[in-house]
Amino acid sequence: MPKGYKDIMLSDGTVMRVIINVGKRRSVSLRITEDSTPEVLIPYGYSIDKVTDFLNKNLEWLKQHKEKALEKIGLPKTYEDGEKIMLLGEPLTIRYAASDRYSDPVIKDGELRVAVSDYSAREQIIKSIDRFIAELSFREIDLCMKEMVSKTGLMPDKVTVKPMTASWGRCISNKHISINYKVIAFDRECISYVCLHELCHLVYMNHSKEFWALVSRYCPDYKQIQNRMK
Repeated sequence: MPKGYKDIMLSDGTVMRVIINVGKRRSVSLRITEDSTPEVLIPYGYSIDKVTDFLNKNLEWLKQHKEKALEKIGLPKTYEDGEKIMLLGEPLTIRYAASDRYSDPVIKDGELRVAVSDYSAREQIIKSIDRFIAELSFREIDLCMKEMVSKTGLMPDKVTVKPMTASWGRCISNKHISINYKVIAFDRECISYVCLHELCHLVYMNHSKEFWALVSRYCPDYKQIQNRMK
């Protein structure tokens, strides 16, 4: 097989899933793909034992660059088996699971497991994953919003969870708050901050010193959270 996934036990005891890319080349090289998966490019006839030795020799580089790539992971882009995504601040791997009947995706052992059959169309798989993420996002945002309402005593007239392109949230003068469903990629602390931020706009419809003072009253480390979400 010219290109495929392989689980390899490294010298530090960890098992890392890598892409083995076999081709007409003279040397071995290593890179990190956009979804944070290590890819080893090897010539024909290069054994898995040699691949393992090569990875162990480059273990520190591998870990360092994999961590940097993980920081860029968000919601699904390719929806392919093996794609790395982030939900609630935790890295997950999309993993297709053969099944003769439909079932909702589940999160288990660091994977988002998606039931597929020989008849599953790509469009169906994408809709299944998107629906699972949207429902998870609604539940988590609803929970965090209720906690922030209880904490601050600030009450919106309406809260909507929807896709947004320019911001994580929005509050308009009729006390309607919208939260970007994509915030589900971040942990609950970040989601709570977004809810708090928009609730504070019920008092100050600007980013004045008074506004930030109100935010800081309930979330003193909001600047650190902002940096994590950039």
